[in-house]
Amino acid sequence: MLSKMVPHKTYQVNCTAAVWLGIFLITIISCAPQQTTSPIAVTATPQIAATATVQCEQELILPRIVEIQPARPLPGDEITVIGSGGYVRDTCGGYIEGSRVFKLYLDNEAIGDLSCYVNHCEGKVTLPGTLSTGSHCLFAEARALTPNECQFEFQVTTE
Repeated sequence: MLSKMVPHKTYQVNCTAAVWLGIFLITIISCAPQQTTSPIAVTATPQIAATATVQCEQELILPRIVEIQPARPLPGDEITVIGSGGYVRDTCGGYIEGSRVFKLYLDNEAIGDLSCYVNHCEGKVTLPGTLSTGSHCLFAEARALTPNECQFEFQVTTE
């Protein structure tokens, strides 16, 4: 029966480990930050936010043709018209850069469309095969230009 009893050294080691574990837990718990509760209840008082409505006027920035490709087309050639603009700007500093389509005019005659998106405009049109050589005028706007006004002048050649 004595052989089945726990030896004195093993019991002492187990007790020592339990004591150290207890001290460790007490130290951890006592050193943990305390949660304090305020005896005074704080309540937020609702405040009415005063907001002013600002009216921003919008201005359409019409497209401006800056280039055609090829630069010296022949009658009947397909040309690519490249421009900038074609967006809305407001007086509050905002931009509305959605896509828009504008009529493209050649010598005051509608010839096609110029599509604009995020300040870049582009369109492909075929010049009439009967177009005379010499200077011609392209413009893209919502309104007609005065007779002496040309947005983009280019030369048509026969070579």
